[in-house]
This record gives sequence, structure tokens and C-alpha cells, in this order.
Amino acid sequence: MEDPFLQFSPFAQSENLILRHSVEVVVSFLMYHFVFGMWLAPTINRIAFGKHYTELEDKNTKLNFDIHTVSMLQCVVSLSLTWPILFQPLSLSLATYQNPYNSMVAAVTCGYFIWDLYVCLKHFSLFGIGFLGHALASLYVFVIALRPFCQSWVGKFLIFEASTPFVNVNWYISQLTRTSSKPVVPMWFNALNGVLLILTFFTVRIVWGFSAIVILIRKLWVESDVLPLWLPSTVVPLNLALNTLNVIWLNKMIRIAKKMAKGSKSGKSY
Repeated sequence: MEDPFLQFSPFAQSENLILRHSVEVVVSFLMYHFVFGMWLAPTINRIAFGKHYTELEDKNTKLNFDIHTVSMLQCVVSLSLTWPILFQPLSLSLATYQNPYNSMVAAVTCGYFIWDLYVCLKHFSLFGIGFLGHALASLYVFVIALRPFCQSWVGKFLIFEASTPFVNVNWYISQLTRTSSKPVVPMWFNALNGVLLILTFFTVRIVWGFSAIVILIRKLWVESDVLPLWLPSTVVPLNLALNTLNVIWLNKMIRIAKKMAKGSKSGKSY
């Protein structure tokens, strides 16, 4: 598969993939920061949430609205780009396989995670070490894909984003509930989203997440003679750390869901 944007790069003939796709990284960052973050997300939020967004006095909550909407837009971009390469054979080499389209997807994703890292650093007091660590680890994984390394796994890593839309919808619902005395979203919709969130998160981030790391370790072992030691010794711990973080987040989701279910039952009996 070809990269449709490579023709616009002044470094299109470079053997260094990072340099070859650097324009896409920069354009992606600028798109997420200015187009999505400063224009499109606020516009969508004003239309979709009305006074629940426009009348917010808390700047952090308003910022969170915009960031979640950028995240939602990023899911659309990432999952759309990922589909053509999602089922690439596991037999492809981790050390040598590269493809212009895979490199383009990795470059666009790098641009997003650079923006994500910028946001986490600028608003560290709001998002904390967990989100900062996630941004750093994710950026690292996609930067080294341009080495190239694990290029055939770019789609397999990005499929984790399949749970993100449900996470964002859950956050929107929680904020709308806080800012309104009347029910804004039907209970059945909230419950359905919660179920889909937990099921999707468990499937792609826990089941596939831990399966992927086992498969990846076996592949790294097979190709260990052609890989520098620092690659597997950084990628494996980072993936394990991200999987552990996902377990923590899933546990929090389940606790919240149980709490909401108990509250709903007690409300009905009353």
C-alpha cells in the first residue's frame, strides 16, 4: 500500500523513515492542535451540548470537553486508517518489514501523541502521571515503528482505540448529569454505553492486550539475533506497564458500574 501524502514531502527519497515522514508528523500535530483542538472540537461541543458547554465557568471542565472531543475525532481518524492494515500476517518480520502506508499511519499517530504529550505536560495538575506516562509510552512505540520496528503491528496496536469512543461518551454523560437537575440522557442509553465500554475495553485492551504481548515476546525471541537488545528491553516493559494501567482503569470502571447499579436499584425500591 502506498502513502498518498509522501509526494508532498521534500524528504521523500530519504532512507531515514522518520525524516521521510516528518512532514506528516508535523502536519498531524498542527491538525490536532489548531484544527481539531482550537476550532473543530469547541464548535462541535457548542452544537452538541449547548449551554452545558457554553455556560461552563470551570475552565478545566471546558478544556476536558475539548480534549475528549479531539480524542473522539482521533478515534475516527485512527480506526479508519487502521482497518486496511489490521489483519497483516503475524509472520511479517518485526525487524525489517516496512510499508509506506504503515509508515504514514505511524507518522500521523505520532503527531497525535505529541499533541497528547503537550496537553499532559501543560495541564499536568489536571491529568496526572498516569496520562502523562500513557502519552510518553504510546509516542515511543509509534516513533520506533519508523525505525522501522514492529511496523506490521501498527494496526494491531491502534485497535486498542476501539474502546475510546465509549470512554468519551461515558465522560460526556457524567458531565451532563452533574450540570443538570433533570435527566439529560435516558438511563437505558447510559447503561448500554457502560456495558459496551466494559465489554470493548476488556476485549481489546485486556484480552487482546495480554495476548498481543505474549505473541510479541515469542516473535522477539525468534528474531533476537537481528535486533538490538534495547528494542525488546524497552518495548516489552512499556507494553506490560500499559496493560497494567488498563487493568487498573477497568477495575475502576467496574467499581463505578457496580455503584451506579446499586444506586439505581435503591432508587427504584424507594
